[in-house]
Amino acid sequence: MIKKYFSNPYFLMLLASNLYCIWYFKNHDNGFVTVVWIYWIQSVIIGFFNFIDLLTIKNYDPGTAKLNGQPITEKNVGCLPWFFLLHYGLFHFVYGIFLLIKFSILKVDKSFLLIGVAAFLAESLAGFIRRKTAEQEMKFNIGSLFFLPYLRIIPMHLIIMVPAFLGVEPSIVFLVLKTIADIFSFILYQRMWQKASGV
Repeated sequence: MIKKYFSNPYFLMLLASNLYCIWYFKNHDNGFVTVVWIYWIQSVIIGFFNFIDLLTIKNYDPGTAKLNGQPITEKNVGCLPWFFLLHYGLFHFVYGIFLLIKFSILKVDKSFLLIGVAAFLAESLAGFIRRKTAEQEMKFNIGSLFFLPYLRIIPMHLIIMVPAFLGVEPSIVFLVLKTIADIFSFILYQRMWQKASGV
């Protein structure tokens, strides 16, 4: 099933960027610290654009999400982005404090971080514009749109828990899980687009 994605240039770029992060980590003393901080900032960027997406979405399938046990309607859809902002934002705020304590930002390769964040910000902005343009003709799964960013939280949680239980380096756990989370996020986004377009 995953073979078809190897002809997708965006998937190949995603895979290449993750492989480069692994190479960078292995060849730079502070590589892991830099990669962790880039990942955190990328997750914040994803959350920001997802919040704006949820805040401005007009063409959606109301049966794909519930709020307080009730299907999403025009009356309560406005609560969804703020709930996402509070929950997703609070987690990243707390985790940002953890990173400041555990992985000093002073050890970050600032040039690499700026390049990585700038490239990701540009791609995220382009993706947001594409979604808003497509929304004029497609109905989006608002439930998937709400939950997809949470996939990136999994590597953040497990970087703390798994090494302690298995006695392995947190860097290896994080880089492997980061790659898996990025690939799954990409595949789920692609499926959401296909369903929205009726393909």
